[in-house]
Amino acid sequence: MQIYRGIEELTDVRDSVVAIGSFDGVHLGHRHILQWLCTAARERNLRSVVITFDPHPRQVLKHDPSFFTINTLQKNLSLMEEQGVDAALVLPFTKALAACDYRDFLQKYVVDALHAKCMLMGPNHTIGYHKEGNSESIAQFCAERHVQVLPIPEYMLNETGVHSAAIRSAIRHEDWETVNELLGYEYEPHSISNVEK
Repeated sequence: MQIYRGIEELTDVRDSVVAIGSFDGVHLGHRHILQWLCTAARERNLRSVVITFDPHPRQVLKHDPSFFTINTLQKNLSLMEEQGVDAALVLPFTKALAACDYRDFLQKYVVDALHAKCMLMGPNHTIGYHKEGNSESIAQFCAERHVQVLPIPEYMLNETGVHSAAIRSAIRHEDWETVNELLGYEYEPHSISNVEK
């Protein structure tokens, strides 16, 4: 998997299918999205590209001392590669990026930089300042630029959606059975000394 640390490195990316998110943990729900991403890319003879962020957005915006990442960025990228993703664009997450209008973000990174033909949208996925980029507004923006939006249904396990917050809660409670079940692999703790039990 090719890893890009900025759009100036994207000299060889043409015609892609894009998924955007933190993808912390690359858990079963994330894998569900990545499988859709890779399948859509293969069917259309396009490159599968993930846009992700470093550091995690919550570490910049929330100032929550109890927050921790499930995995290191390198571990998450490795797990994405195992799913067959062709490339990842890792954007430095700053307050300036957080304040970016969703249309400016999509135009700069998805349309202009990655030449996306398709973009995946999970349920309740939002992008941009004040989460103004929602499924409806993003679909309209993409339609105007001939980018197909592929809606992805939520992955359900035991009739419940799989979310990173539930995994963090299970880690705090040292419920490793639940952690591993939701991740889909055996968890390897990293430096999470700030975890509040």
